[in-house]
Amino acid sequence: MTKNITIRMDEQLLKDVKHIAVEHDMSVSAWITHLVEKAATRDRFTYEEAKSRALKAMEEAPAYGGKMPTRDEMHER
Repeated sequence: MTKNITIRMDEQLLKDVKHIAVEHDMSVSAWITHLVEKAATRDRFTYEEAKSRALKAMEEAPAYGGKMPTRDEMHER
């Protein structure tokens, strides 16, 4: 079930958004929804990835001499 929302933006920004939406063969509403879904999916994936890493680190705690890894160890990049 979809819900309506109201957003406010500058007139020039709205003109630009309309042009971008047309270039993507979408309505402004569909284009904004697409962007929000993309951002929400990215954030959800990031959360799941972090949760998975944390759980794995907890399982590997004995490998660190039975202590929990440091923040830096958990967030290796």
